[in-house]
Amino acid sequence: MFKVLFKKELLENVQNFRFLLALVLCLIVIPLGFVVSQKDYTDRRQLYDDAIRNYDLAHKTAIDIMRNGGATFRPPSALGFVSSGVETVLPSGAETVGLISQAGATVQFNNIRRPENPFAGLFGRLDLAFIVSTLLSVLVMIFTFNAIAGEKERRTLAQIMANPVPRPTVVTAKMAAGSLLLAAAFLAGILAGILLTVVLGIDPFREPGTAAPFWIAVGVSLLFLMAFYNLGLLVSSRSRSAVSAMVGLLAFWVALAMILPKGSVVAAKLLMPIRSQQVVDLEKSRARLQNDMDQGAALQKLIQSTPGIKDMSMDEYFKAKRAKNPAVDAFEKAQGQLQDEFTARLNTNLDKIDADFERQKGRQAALARNIARLSPVSCFVHIMAELAGTGFVEEAAWRQARSNFKQLLDREIASKQRMYVFGQMSYGDLNLDRQAPAPKLTSAPVPLETRLAAVWVDLVLLAIYGILFFAAAYVAFLRYDVR
Repeated sequence: MFKVLFKKELLENVQNFRFLLALVLCLIVIPLGFVVSQKDYTDRRQLYDDAIRNYDLAHKTAIDIMRNGGATFRPPSALGFVSSGVETVLPSGAETVGLISQAGATVQFNNIRRPENPFAGLFGRLDLAFIVSTLLSVLVMIFTFNAIAGEKERRTLAQIMANPVPRPTVVTAKMAAGSLLLAAAFLAGILAGILLTVVLGIDPFREPGTAAPFWIAVGVSLLFLMAFYNLGLLVSSRSRSAVSAMVGLLAFWVALAMILPKGSVVAAKLLMPIRSQQVVDLEKSRARLQNDMDQGAALQKLIQSTPGIKDMSMDEYFKAKRAKNPAVDAFEKAQGQLQDEFTARLNTNLDKIDADFERQKGRQAALARNIARLSPVSCFVHIMAELAGTGFVEEAAWRQARSNFKQLLDREIASKQRMYVFGQMSYGDLNLDRQAPAPKLTSAPVPLETRLAAVWVDLVLLAIYGILFFAAAYVAFLRYDVR
């Protein structure tokens, strides 16, 4: 009996052109999205390579970085066609601000990328995550709005149930047939997209480590489509007519795809307000100013407490220094230790301010993410972003890269400088090899295991949503009035 019903559902979906509509849409939109996104990636990769090459030409030695500043660059994601994620707002580089002194390097993010077409930023990219979560989810509503309610209106459901057909068999056959056709149309679009990009010479898998996350993303997309299909069956089995089923599905789509994902951010800000970035920057400026004042006072105290130094004039001091007076050497050594202490204290205070702010932002973001998880659309979009290497794991890795770059510059350049002060005069000592190669930060891509670990909750929830929707549709159809 299941085989007969399954075949009947397949033929019905093919004959009423719903499958044809899904197939044509997938064969057009998915390959188009692949080609457009891959061409965009090729352009951004070329800009990245040019930036690296020009930087290396102008920064060959450590002296070049000390004088002209240093920078490190973030490569674009090769899987941006799967999901653009937060890549459009991530900075494309991190660079030093001002001179690199003995106090350490100041490194900030710098976004040098500008969209050639402003509409790209206004409407977003045509990536796979958008196609599935928006276009194909609407297509699922077309597949399912009259799957049960429509058959009731046409009186065909009553005729089927007049025979000794178990109701569980009917709803299971509908789910299996519809899901199979949707999966076939989707996979046909995926294969067409891959073939088209290869023919055009923009193979999406030319970068190592891209094939596995891509095919996992395809599997997640199928899981999402099945969950939405089961939701459609649930709404259709709870509706008296096809029109009411369509209205109900549209309301669910708006709530799950629009209201919950976007409203979660607003709700998190209202429930857990935090300081702004401007307030944090002011706190850091006050910390630097206070540190400079304290260091200046400690230096004056050192001068007054060092025998043989406090009564020297400027000329006498530098004359004693040229003569390698032990008192001057001891004074410079003590001053160096004093500067190291205040530099360490300042870095500790600044790190504490940054850590507190990041912790507050993390809690607020976690709250927004948990609220958004009430929607399978949010779970799906987050999974796709992390698989594509354009999600929050990538953002955290890039922030760590900025910190690592600062530590590298501090170790290789800042620590080899020393500025001393006597009276109103300051003078420096540079212990840096002028022929030393410029320090470079080598960054590695985030492993797939790390990205999957960040979204395992979303993966489990997406599977649970699919099971719950089908179970609810199953129970609802057992009690459905087919007359």
